[in-house]
Amino acid sequence: MQIANVLLIAGLVYVGFVALMEGLIGFIQPHMDGGVSLTTTDAQGRTSERMLAGARVDGNLYIASNHWLRGWYRQALAEPEVFADVDGVRSAYSAVPIEGEERARVSDAYRMGFILRFICGFAPSKFLRLDPL
Repeated sequence: MQIANVLLIAGLVYVGFVALMEGLIGFIQPHMDGGVSLTTTDAQGRTSERMLAGARVDGNLYIASNHWLRGWYRQALAEPEVFADVDGVRSAYSAVPIEGEERARVSDAYRMGFILRFICGFAPSKFLRLDPL
């Protein structure tokens, strides 16, 4: 019974830690090499900007959603015309969800380390391809 209690407490602490980290995403935005600053628009016309990991695979630009909270991802699916700052240049793009073989290629090219996956609560990765408009 003692081990079960310790495991339960450890699990609750971990879930709390992941919830805290996910909650801070909107307040702590990292600036990273190869990052993409994405601006999405919600149904009411309000814009939201996020710094995201970007990856180039086969000449295409992809952005990754590696977190449980994905408001920007849902906004990009609903309103796929987005703006992104890539290498200091702001342009309009169409955000296209990817699946199948394309997703497998991008997943292979964009591997997260264990520590980052742990911090993100082992959330499944989703990707959008940014096609220039």
